Order: sequence, then structure tokens, then C-alpha cells
Amino acid sequence: MLDLLKADLKRAIKDRLFIVLCIIAGAFAVITPLLYKGMLVLLEWTMASTEGLEMFELTMTAKSMFFGTFSFGGDFGLILPIFVAIILCKDFSNGTIRNKITCGKSRRSIYFSLLITCSILTCAFMLAHALLTLLVSLIFFEYQSTPFSWGDFGYLMASIGLQLLCCLFVCALLTFFIVFMKNAGLAIVMYFVVSFLMTIVGSITQTMVMPVPPDEIAYNVLEFFNAANVFMSSIIGSGTTYQLKELLYFLLPTVAFTAIFVTLGLVAFRKKDLK
Repeated sequence: MLDLLKADLKRAIKDRLFIVLCIIAGAFAVITPLLYKGMLVLLEWTMASTEGLEMFELTMTAKSMFFGTFSFGGDFGLILPIFVAIILCKDFSNGTIRNKITCGKSRRSIYFSLLITCSILTCAFMLAHALLTLLVSLIFFEYQSTPFSWGDFGYLMASIGLQLLCCLFVCALLTFFIVFMKNAGLAIVMYFVVSFLMTIVGSITQTMVMPVPPDEIAYNVLEFFNAANVFMSSIIGSGTTYQLKELLYFLLPTVAFTAIFVTLGLVAFRKKDLK
């Protein structure tokens, strides 16, 4: 399967859309911190009270911008899967998949090569975009309101690991739609539907949890949905440490559904008519 993976990655990198993605990622990474800085300057000019401005400055950190770029519910995270789907679907429209099967490659190897290529592209772009956003943000903002420590470094590494796990889930879902649907357009539409619904649900649950007392059962239910929603998980990068309950709320459903969509994608691709 290694030769398949090398060929898929080489084809994806040579695609013109890969260059377009690089430009978009770089543009978003520079524009986002500049917009926040512009908003801050505008508030300094217009706000009479310094108290409200100080509260705004506390929330405006390079850390919040860094983790905000990982969200698949908006900005670059919403655009990236579209381009990745178009790049990978060219294998089907160009007849490359049929040629691979004719050359003796198994459908299982072809599917996992497609999945791994999708994962490498998505994780690499999301991580590179986030790191560039962080570098630009540090020019205008502090990383956080408190001094950076080794504990913060460990939290940062753990958070990046959780964010990459979100990327793997999205790749499993996207690859499933690519091999299940008839063309790239349908795959993108189905992914958009899921992404849009999960973003709406996340916005609602994050709003509803605020007035609920922590000792209520409803609070734990809402907290679970907020943590498990990989498109806008509320636990990643929002604190300084992770509680075991938070990690379980996030990891168990994310790993389970990633495995489910990988399995469904493999089954769908084995039954797919490639004529």
C-alpha cells in the first residue's frame, strides 16, 4: 500500500488546488489577527470606559486565536474539506481508481491510501495554518494573560493532539462520503449538511449550559454534547488543564465514531460500482 500512498500524495501535491489551499491558509492566518487588532484599536478610539476594554483585551490572546483556527465549523476549517474532497474525487472522475484495481491493487489498500492521504493533507494544513496564525498573533497579542510555563506547554501539546484527533474524525467522515456518493458535489453537500447541523447543535448546547446549575443532570448531558462535538468542542484549548471526565466525554465518542465511519467507508467502497 505504500506505493499507492506515495502516488496519491504526489498527485495531491501537484494538483493546482493544493497551491490554492496554501494561499488561502496563509491569507487567513495573516488576516485573522489583523482583524482582531483592528477591532481592538477601534474600541480604544470609541469606548469611553476602560473597564470594558480591559475585559475585551483579556479574551483577545494568541492562544484563543490559535485554537480557534482548528474549528471545522467556520473559516479555514470549513473551506479545507471542500478542496480536499475535490482533489481526492478526481481519482474517480479520471478513472484512476479503475486503473489501480486493474493493476492488481486491492480495494482495501486503495481505500486506506485514500483515507491516509485525506488525513495527512487535512492535519498538515490545519496544523500549519494554526501555527502561522499563532506566529502572526504573537506580534500583536500576548499568548495568554499569565506567564507561560511548562504546564502550559504540556497543555498545548495535549490540546494539539486532541485537535488532530478531531481532524481524523473529519477525514473518516469525509472519506466515507467520497466513496459512498456518486460524485464530489454530493460528497461535499453531505459533509456540509453534517457540519452545519453539528455547528448549530454546538451553538445551542453551549448557550443552554450557561444557566444550568452544575449539580443538575441536564448540565452533565449538555457538557457531554459540548465536549463530544468535534466541529466546535468547548473543552479544547479553553482552560489550563483537562479533567478526566472532559477527556472521556471527548475521546470515547470521537474514537468510536471515527472507527465506525472508517468501517462504513471500507464496506461502501468494496460494494461501489466503478464501471
